[in-house]
Amino acid sequence: MLGKKEGLELNYPWKRYFVIVLLLHLFGFAGFFVAAARDPIFWGLGMLAYSFGLRHAFDADHISAIDNTVRKLMTGRQNPHGVGLFFSLGHSTVVFVMVLAIGLTANTYLFNDEALREAGSIIGTSVSGFFLIVIGFINVAMLVRSIREARQARGGSASGEDGASSAMPVGVLTVLLRPFYRLVRKSWHLYPLGFLFGLGFDTATEIGLLALSAGAVSQSASLVGILALPLLFAAGMTLLDTIDGMMMSRAYRLSSATPRKRLIYNLVVTGVSVLSAFFIGFVQVLHLFGEKLPESWVAWSERLDFVYLGLGLVGFFIATWVLFAMLRKGARSRHAVDGA
Repeated sequence: MLGKKEGLELNYPWKRYFVIVLLLHLFGFAGFFVAAARDPIFWGLGMLAYSFGLRHAFDADHISAIDNTVRKLMTGRQNPHGVGLFFSLGHSTVVFVMVLAIGLTANTYLFNDEALREAGSIIGTSVSGFFLIVIGFINVAMLVRSIREARQARGGSASGEDGASSAMPVGVLTVLLRPFYRLVRKSWHLYPLGFLFGLGFDTATEIGLLALSAGAVSQSASLVGILALPLLFAAGMTLLDTIDGMMMSRAYRLSSATPRKRLIYNLVVTGVSVLSAFFIGFVQVLHLFGEKLPESWVAWSERLDFVYLGLGLVGFFIATWVLFAMLRKGARSRHAVDGA
C-alpha cells in the first residue's frame, strides 16, 4: 500500500504540468484553426511554427540544461518536477512577446535593427554558455561523490552500499559554487534562465518572420492567427522538454532504487552529463568570442548541428535508462526464482 501511495505522489505532479502543456495545445490549435479558416496561409505557417517548437526542444543546450538541473535537484533532495516545462516556458515567453509586439504595432524595426539583434545574441549566448559550464562544474562535484561511493562499495563500506550520503564533497569548488546552488533549488527557477536563453533571437526571429510574412501576404491577417504561432511553437517545445525532464527524473529515481547498480549508473549518466555540459557550453562561449579568435579555432564548431547533438544525448539517456530497467527487471526475476 505504501508503495502505491508513493507512486501516486511521484506521478501526480506530472499531471499538473501536462495540463499546462495540454492548454497550450488547445489554445494554440484553436487560434490556428480559426485563423486558417479565414486565411489559408495559416495552414502552412501554423504547422511550421509547431514543428519549429518540436525541433528546438531537441537543441543540445536545452537537453543538457534540463538533464543536468534535474540531476542537481534530485541529488539535493529537491523536487525536479517541472524543470523542462518551466525552462521551455521561459524560452517561449521571448517568442510570444516579440510576436505580440509585431501584431500590435506592425513595426518591423525590431527585427531589422542590427544592434538589437546583436545585443540579444550576445546575451542569449553568454547565459547559455556560462550556465552550462557552471552546471557542468556542479555535476563534477556530484561525479566525484559517485566515484567515492563506488570505491567505498568496493571496499565494503556501508555508505557506498546504501548510497544514503547526500552531502556534497567539501572543497574550494563547492564553496565557490554554493551561491549558485541556492539560486537553482526549485523547478520554476528555470523559467528566468529559459527566458535569458531565449534572448539569442534565433528562434524568436524565425517565428517573427512567419508573422511578418503572414501580414505581408494577407493584409487582413488576424491578431488571433498571429498570436497562435508562438502558442504553437510553445506547445511543441514544452511537450518534448517536459517529457525530457520526466524521463530524466524517472531515470535518476530508478537508479536510486537499486543501490548497487545505482553507483555504476550514476557514474555513466553523470559523466556524460558533465561532458555534454562542458562541451556545449564551450562551443557557445567560443561562438561568443569567435570574431576575436583565429578562424581555425571556430570553423569546426560552426559545422556542428546542435539538433542532432541534442537528439544523440536524448537517445543515449533513453538507451541507458532502458538498459538499466531491463537489468533491474532481470535481477528481480532471478531473485524471485531463487526465493521460490
